Amino acid sequence: MNKWQEIKLGGLIDINQSSIGRNYEFENIRYYDISSIGTGVAEDPKNLSISEAPSRAKRIIKDGDTILATVRPGNRSFYYFKKARENDIASTGFAVISPKNNLIDNKFLYYLTSAQSFTNYLVSNEQGATYPAITPSVINRVKINLPPLPTQQKIAKILSNYDDLIENNLKRIKLLEESARLTYEEWFLRFRIDGKKLEID
Repeated sequence: MNKWQEIKLGGLIDINQSSIGRNYEFENIRYYDISSIGTGVAEDPKNLSISEAPSRAKRIIKDGDTILATVRPGNRSFYYFKKARENDIASTGFAVISPKNNLIDNKFLYYLTSAQSFTNYLVSNEQGATYPAITPSVINRVKINLPPLPTQQKIAKILSNYDDLIENNLKRIKLLEESARLTYEEWFLRFRIDGKKLEID
């Protein structure tokens, strides 16, 4: 680890690099608000026209970006966009974190900012009682131990493999649950087995 270096995260990233302006080219957006993002998971975004979108729909998301809730960061709302749509937009309640080229691996950056220790740091720097929040400067000034880029990529690959395994297993569980629900309805709600209606005394 002698090639690891302590460095401020702000020197490796851009935060909220792009926002919707007057010349935004799309008439419709896929909008991610706080209710759309959980801990490493994203629900389907809201499909809205620019005219009906809320004023908080501003942050443009690009491939490899991580979005991180700046309001109540202790709730751990964050997500990594491996491949973003051109009209993916995040609420201003998120920091959209983009890695600077060849300085930090985008997936390594995601795992770094989604670690519990990083969340603890954010919570310790919250401001406000009703809506505790952090500013981008809090993210920028955190010091991290950064390995060389090839090491970052190896670490990210290992963690990604675990994430993929978990995701596939969750999909299988969901399919099994759906199959069990349909079987239950067929047998016990419709009283049918092998296409024949059961007689209930």
